[in-house]
Amino acid sequence: MRDGYDIGIGVSMASGSPMALGATGMVTPPQVGGGETGSFTFRRIETTQELESELGVGADISAGIGLFSGSASLDFSKRCRVQSSSLTVMVSNSRAFAFKQMDSPELSKAASDLKKQGKPLEEQFGEYFVRGIGTGGRFFGVVRIDTKSVQSKMSVNAALEGSYGVTVSAEVRISISEAMRNAEARAEAFILHDGGTFTTQPRSGDPVTLLSDLYDAMDEWTKSVKDSPRAYTASLAPYAIALGPTPPNIADIEKQRRVLIRCAKLRSQSIDMLNLVDYVLDIRHTDEFEFAPDGPDLQVLRAALAGDLDVIEEAASFAIENLKEARDPEVYMRDIHGKADFRLTGLPANMPRQKEILPPVTPPPPAAPNAMPNLVGQLAEPAISLLACINMEGVDHCLNFVGARLDALGLDRRELGNFFFTVLRSGVIPDVRGDASRPGSRITSQSPAPGTPVQPMTTMTLVVT
Repeated sequence: MRDGYDIGIGVSMASGSPMALGATGMVTPPQVGGGETGSFTFRRIETTQELESELGVGADISAGIGLFSGSASLDFSKRCRVQSSSLTVMVSNSRAFAFKQMDSPELSKAASDLKKQGKPLEEQFGEYFVRGIGTGGRFFGVVRIDTKSVQSKMSVNAALEGSYGVTVSAEVRISISEAMRNAEARAEAFILHDGGTFTTQPRSGDPVTLLSDLYDAMDEWTKSVKDSPRAYTASLAPYAIALGPTPPNIADIEKQRRVLIRCAKLRSQSIDMLNLVDYVLDIRHTDEFEFAPDGPDLQVLRAALAGDLDVIEEAASFAIENLKEARDPEVYMRDIHGKADFRLTGLPANMPRQKEILPPVTPPPPAAPNAMPNLVGQLAEPAISLLACINMEGVDHCLNFVGARLDALGLDRRELGNFFFTVLRSGVIPDVRGDASRPGSRITSQSPAPGTPVQPMTTMTLVVT
């Protein structure tokens, strides 16, 4: 929805600008199904293009209409500064109430007179007109979470994963807040709304409070929007359905639309790359990254990306003003400006990378001296020979006695000898079932289970097959 739109107002396809009144007719609400509709979304946003799609101004959704003229939605997406090293989540709520449209539109008198003179409509009335307008409202809350490392980003995302696409309960809100606190995350909130009111402003420096304030603001808005809706969606139609002419040069118009859509996608990608470079250059975040010795000059890279945005905007403006000559940005620079080798900038492979801060490794506590080892699968002869020897002699003597045959075991011979010595001297009775002297025989089961302490005066069973 744009300032100046009203039912019957003409619209320029390329710029989305409101033109003169192009169509008239009786405006009516729907005869059935006039109740309220709404939606709730909570999801992760990876790119500016995804955010623009959620806002309804994405290249594929808008199909080229007004993508390069100012709008609150586009300004909002730029302010959010989405980039890959941070975690960006969006919560949105929308409510739609009455929708009214012209059921049988006709050309306005001024447009009809121009048609009778054989003159094209688009210069005064555009190629489309606003056929209908919907009332209601929408609320978009975006939180960009800056974390200190790849691991902390993953931990916060894990807390969020279970809530994507569903209503966020109080329990889920608590788990998200705890994950952000543990990751020492920094967060910034952004809000865009049409209709409704709220007084809570998420401005806290504490990410936990910030997220809570955002939900409070959305809850306030949801309760208020029915009493204070606004016109926020417009349905456009070509003049052909108002008994007017079809737009001329259909092939040229489609080419222009394709170029504008391409420009919009390139613009979103360049914004993401520029946001990342700005983030790395920010003194508050520089120490979060590892820099390669042969890494790029980030100031030069930033200037190149900013220049690309200018080129993309210029190519889009040229396409709007020169329907037949519309060109993609790179082709535009080569053909119109004579820069034969022009290429848009990409991020180099040796860009700084966010650090991976691994938690300190805590060694496992030593096993209890009477904890049962896992003997299942081990060759029976050396293990049982060591057990029988230690039942009568000391550990050192028996290790020497069995000797190299213990090499076939996948266990530390000293630890196994000490275990046998400890349990046998505590009164444990060994119960070996099967012939351990048979070549190739192995221990196939044991009791107690591996890791279980072998209690004094009990039986330790080993089954050999």
